[in-house]
Amino acid sequence: MAPCVWAAENKPTEEENTLLKLILKQSYPDGGYTVVAPDTSIFGGFSDASEETKKFKSGIAANLNIFGTNNVAITELIDRLYKRNEKPTRLTIQSVQKDGYLIDFDRKFEKYFAKDGGGWEKWYKENPKAHGFTNISLPVYDRMTGLVIVYKGTQSHWLAGRGNLILYRFQNGELKELTKAELWIS
Repeated sequence: MAPCVWAAENKPTEEENTLLKLILKQSYPDGGYTVVAPDTSIFGGFSDASEETKKFKSGIAANLNIFGTNNVAITELIDRLYKRNEKPTRLTIQSVQKDGYLIDFDRKFEKYFAKDGGGWEKWYKENPKAHGFTNISLPVYDRMTGLVIVYKGTQSHWLAGRGNLILYRFQNGELKELTKAELWIS
């Protein structure tokens, strides 16, 4: 697997933006949307070389191992994902509510969880079509295999959330979700 070189470490590349738009695209029956954090994030700090980290990554790779992929390739993708997302990066894609996502650049929705912000109850009362909050990492794409891996965390109420590493295949301009590994749940 060839290493990926990023032209601009402090902002998403054009390729990453193309993938992010496809990853975030979804449809809600009421025409709603998910609110997306304006800065990328990823669950955990699994960039060290400890045995515990190696076991964790190996376990995730085993959970994602499908369709003839192998643990080594998946583990390398996971390594690249965590390396690429060591620091939060400001998203540069625009909100496309008809595609089901709004980037919270003005941090309006974040304020619901500040002191006296009203939480989920006020969020849904004032924004009935805002179907929760999404945190996303920059994706990593392997051109040789067509595999894409990304972290996506979603929260729709106090005890209704999950974070996954999701494995896709990117082909002919389209993404197909292959599988996911759950990292957390609330």
